[in-house]
Amino acid sequence: MLLIASSDPSPLVQTAVYMAGILTGYALLVRPDEWQRAWETLRSTWSKLSQD
Repeated sequence: MLLIASSDPSPLVQTAVYMAGILTGYALLVRPDEWQRAWETLRSTWSKLSQD
C-alpha cells in the first residue's frame, strides 16, 4: 500500500520529476553518437565553469 501525502508536492519536486522525464525520453530517443556528443558538451561546459 502506497502512502500518499494529503498535499501536492512542491513545485521544485514537480519540476525535478518533469525534467527527469524529459531527459530520460531524450536519452532513449537519440542515437548513441549524438548522446556522446551531448555528454562531451556538458563536460566541456562544466570544466569551463569550474575553472572560472
